[in-house]
Amino acid sequence: TANKKERSWPGRRRTQSINNAFADLRDCIPNVPADTKLSKIKTLRLATSYIGYLMGVLESDDCGDGFKADLSSHRRGERQTRPQSQVDPGKAKGRTGWPQHVWALELKPETV
Repeated sequence: TANKKERSWPGRRRTQSINNAFADLRDCIPNVPADTKLSKIKTLRLATSYIGYLMGVLESDDCGDGFKADLSSHRRGERQTRPQSQVDPGKAKGRTGWPQHVWALELKPETV
């Protein structure tokens, strides 16, 4: 059984790495309540939708007084991996102007 445990370690490490990446991505999606559980596919859909929204904002003539992204908590060398249980449930995600209905529609249960 020792060999079996040694062989499964890279798989567990890869799975944990993927889960950490999805947790980081979820933290980048604004206006989603902190207690909302997002599946990986919903996380990807919301992230691509948000990226599309941001691209539209940047391409439009109406950028307000300018746009300055706060990426300080998402810089590669500064990230800390935390277990999901340690994420602050009261963490406020900043208001970006991204319409609430965009993510609200995505969070509705899927009907089969």
